[in-house]
Amino acid sequence: MTGQSAPTPPLILLVDDDPTEQLILKRKLQSVDGPKIDLEYVPDIGQAVERVSAGGIDLIFLDNRLIPNNDFRETAPLLRQAGFVGPIGIISSDISGAYFREFREFGVDFRMGKDEIDGNAISFIISEYTRDQLSETCAEDFL
Repeated sequence: MTGQSAPTPPLILLVDDDPTEQLILKRKLQSVDGPKIDLEYVPDIGQAVERVSAGGIDLIFLDNRLIPNNDFRETAPLLRQAGFVGPIGIISSDISGAYFREFREFGVDFRMGKDEIDGNAISFIISEYTRDQLSETCAEDFL
């Protein structure tokens, strides 16, 4: 036995003013092949900022429109100002607006339509954005 504990599942924070989206995403996460993924849900940007400040979040799915804010151009910067350095993905029913092309300028890493979210997309996002960025050999040097 090596004495190492099991890796902690990645923790996704869903920020969406529609609580139904939490149920939908939770079901989709259950269909993901591979390690368990934990999900937390908050309905507004104020609670999201509080949760991010507490730490432990690996990835954020942020609904494009949250009341009273207009869209991600107002909300995503608040998460960055709160100290979140992990990936933020904007999710929306419609990502065809021209302003979605500017997403990186507001601290957002990716965007996707809610209809595009499935087990394969979630697996890809988790592996792409939350993997250990150091190689196995290099990572061992820091243990």
